[in-house]
Amino acid sequence: MNSEDFADSGALICGSVYLLVGRGECYACKRSTRLFAFMVLPPFELVGDQDEAMDDEGSLLKEVVDMPASLRSVVAQVTNGKWREDFSRTADQTYWMNHCEWCDAKQGDFFVQGADGPFWPYSEEGLAAIEATKIEGPHTFAAAETSYSGAMADWRDRRHGVVRPPVKPRRSAKRK
Repeated sequence: MNSEDFADSGALICGSVYLLVGRGECYACKRSTRLFAFMVLPPFELVGDQDEAMDDEGSLLKEVVDMPASLRSVVAQVTNGKWREDFSRTADQTYWMNHCEWCDAKQGDFFVQGADGPFWPYSEEGLAAIEATKIEGPHTFAAAETSYSGAMADWRDRRHGVVRPPVKPRRSAKRK
C-alpha cells in the first residue's frame, strides 16, 4: 500500500513504534494483568483526511482499527494473543483491545490509556514499570487516533536520554 491508498480515509505513517507493556488491575477479576499500547515515533507523515494532534516526538495510539501487517506477528508473540481485535459496545466499533490474561475480560482503551491506567504514570515507580519493544518501520495506521500523555513524553525522553531545556517563565505585560 502507498499513501494514495488512504486519500479518502487518511492514515498516519510513522518511522517506528514502541510496543508498550504495563500492568493494571482487571475490572472483572481484580487480578493484575499485562496491558499493551503503541507509542508512535517520528518521522511522521499524515496522508489523506488524517488530521491528528501529534506531539512532534511521539504519541500513543488509541483504538487501533487496522493493525499493520508489519506489526501483527510481533504483537501476537509479545502479547500472547491478549491484545487482539474485538468489538467494544462502549466505542461501538471493533478495534485492537487488551484482554485480561486471567479471565479474558475486555480492557478498553479508555481504561488502559486513561488517567488511572498504566500508560499515564504518576510516580517514578509507574514510569519504571513500563517496558517497551522498539519496532522499526515505517508503519502505516489507517484512520489513526492518538492521545498525548505528558508523563509518557517524560518516559520517552528518559528512555532516549533526552534533556529538554527548562521552560522560561512568561512575563506578564505591564499595564499602563
